[in-house]
Amino acid sequence: MARSEYDEQVAVFEWAALYENQYPDLWLLNGSMMGGTKIDPKLLNKLKRAGMKKGKPDINLPVGRGGYLGLWIEMKRRGGPGPRQDQIEWLERLGRAGHYPVCCKGSDAAIRIIKQYLEGKFIKKGKVDG
Repeated sequence: MARSEYDEQVAVFEWAALYENQYPDLWLLNGSMMGGTKIDPKLLNKLKRAGMKKGKPDINLPVGRGGYLGLWIEMKRRGGPGPRQDQIEWLERLGRAGHYPVCCKGSDAAIRIIKQYLEGKFIKKGKVDG
């Protein structure tokens, strides 16, 4: 049975907790509960009024690498549908703003991207760290 988007995201954070000593910046990795779970309509309204926006990527690592300002991941379950239009718009806008945005299907893909990002394997054209 395929894991849910929520289960895939939890697996990413379980991995991050285990590897925080190797990658100390993982301490800053944070996630959103907006995707992959059912939220009571009253709570959802409260969250929206407090600034939560539909389509915001599920995972963020606010650490600069390779000329990027941070990493944003839209989490999807393996074998499931791709991102919705509002999620694509978020990823595109984040990219234009200098971040590294990506959609990952499954925790393995997300973990691979996080590791590569932290190891500086993604370099923005014309930009270097320093």
